[in-house]
Amino acid sequence: MALVEFGSYPTYKPGAGKRKLGGMIVRLGLVFLVLLLAIVNFGCSGGVAATPTVNMAPVAPSITTQPGSQTVTAGQTASFSVTATGTAPLSYQWNKNGAAISGATSSSYTSPAATSPDNGALFTVMVSNSAGSITSNAAMLTVSGTGPGTTATINVLNYGATGNGSTDDTAAINNAIAALSPGDTLLFPCGHYLITSQLSISTANVAIDGSNCAVIQGATANGNIMVVGNSSFMGSYGPTVALSATANELDTSFTTVSNLGVAAGDYIYISQGGKDYSTDTAPGHDTGCDVSGCRRELLKVASVSGNTITVTTALHDTYNPLLNAAVVQKLLNPVAGITVKDITLDGSGTENYGLLMLGVVDSTVTGVTSRNVVFTALYGNSNFNLAWNNVTVSGAGNLNGTAMSLWVQGNSSVNGASISNLNPGSGPVAFGFEVSGAANGTFTNITVDASGAYGRPVKVHASRYNTFNSLTSKNGAADYNGIALNYYSSHNTFNGCVVMNNGTAGTGTGNAGINTFGNFNQYNSFQNCTVSGNGNVQFYISGFDALGLAQDSHNTVSGGTFTGSNGSEAVMDIQGDATLITGATINGPGRQGIYLDTQATNACVNNNTFATGSGLAAAISANSSGDQGLGNILNLLGSNLTLGVCGPSVP
Repeated sequence: MALVEFGSYPTYKPGAGKRKLGGMIVRLGLVFLVLLLAIVNFGCSGGVAATPTVNMAPVAPSITTQPGSQTVTAGQTASFSVTATGTAPLSYQWNKNGAAISGATSSSYTSPAATSPDNGALFTVMVSNSAGSITSNAAMLTVSGTGPGTTATINVLNYGATGNGSTDDTAAINNAIAALSPGDTLLFPCGHYLITSQLSISTANVAIDGSNCAVIQGATANGNIMVVGNSSFMGSYGPTVALSATANELDTSFTTVSNLGVAAGDYIYISQGGKDYSTDTAPGHDTGCDVSGCRRELLKVASVSGNTITVTTALHDTYNPLLNAAVVQKLLNPVAGITVKDITLDGSGTENYGLLMLGVVDSTVTGVTSRNVVFTALYGNSNFNLAWNNVTVSGAGNLNGTAMSLWVQGNSSVNGASISNLNPGSGPVAFGFEVSGAANGTFTNITVDASGAYGRPVKVHASRYNTFNSLTSKNGAADYNGIALNYYSSHNTFNGCVVMNNGTAGTGTGNAGINTFGNFNQYNSFQNCTVSGNGNVQFYISGFDALGLAQDSHNTVSGGTFTGSNGSEAVMDIQGDATLITGATINGPGRQGIYLDTQATNACVNNNTFATGSGLAAAISANSSGDQGLGNILNLLGSNLTLGVCGPSVP
């Protein structure tokens, strides 16, 4: 019997029992089959067996889209992103200039608001997984300015320099130099930067900063390490224009024969020649500029009216177009507002020059060391109001280039310079400090130690109206002088100079501690100097110059101590007119304390003290007309000086 559904109620059908039994058997068989399969699948433990799989090796990251360089305005953010593939999970670390950025660990990075120092920064990202890591290409951030006066720090590392001392950083540094704008700083972080050609910087109002620890190592034979300013070694000048009439010393204006093409604020180079007798005999003839007889200076224009030019200071010589071919030229392309600071330049013993400041005005060089060059470590030419502060020179100088040399200077200054370890040699090789064509400058706390070298430790050439404070010159050799004034150097004042142990070759050689040598060195003053141990005489106003004119006149010694080194020569030997010596202490040994030669007319010798028992054979020997003085303490030493009232001669 079986039930058949009809609606919601079962119905009975006769003869259905047999069919029902067969269906039940079928259903029981199906249940048994399911149980059997379950036993096979579960096994004895009843766990589900895992579907078999194949274990694949993890794949290292690969970057498919590199981060791109960005340009933003200062104050804006910059966004960088990267796309990478590889076995998950991938991790990310963004870096700025090689340093990890905290928290920047996703596939994209947005910077804080950009500032000027961020200009040129390099961003990379390292993508990592369990199989390895890869670093992206660098993306550069360029930060544009927000208007006039914007400044930036141009970090040479951001332009590819390494500072590792072995990689050639020349191209990278030049790229950084090319990015400079007025007001920027060219920054050299601590490191050793190797270069193989000259670095040239001519952008005005920039700073070059070596961070007190950066070294630029030049490796070029006969080259230069760094040139700042215009490209002309002797100054870049316009055409010459002659003066229409003589312009006198200390005049504030002059007139040219035609328009010079300058305006207020421009700079001019004025020059004239001197006496020469290379082709005839003394007294020679007037000539234009030559190596020894050229007088010159750089001046700043205050105003122009027609062909008349007024300068901000004064003329420091008398310029005569009829006798000495006096001419004026405009300084072209002066570069203003430069600061070079806290950096070392090393010439590897092969570079000729270290730092050259050419046509640079209203600028400073501070805390710079220049070393190991063949010629000149620090060189300035055609500069106005350029200050050198606390500079150091070593391993420099020869006959063709003084270790520190300043040519054609107006209103320039040095405040602290140490010059030592000059290049050695068996001849006139190493020269120490030199100014030539310098006017109205102040040079303070300069020390030149010429130990082991030859040449003049200090040379002042054709320079006028300068003040030298605390100048030390020592340990020069051969028949050269501690301080030498050459050719038309006048109205210079030396305060508190120390000149010792120069010219140790022996007596009778012509060398001296201080020597005014050459033509027309006049009205120079040596105040409270200490001069001792120099090989021939200690102070020498020389009549032995190129022309033998003995025109070194009206020079003054005031105070100080002068100590002789031998009994054959006088401590002070005077061969020029109208020399004033007053208030000095003079010690032996010496043949005389002061010897006034036949050329030393009108000398005035007052209130000097001659030390007894020091080896002086006599105090004063006067051998020309007009020599006189009073108040000298002779201490029983001999003197034939005429007693009389005298004083300094009027310039």
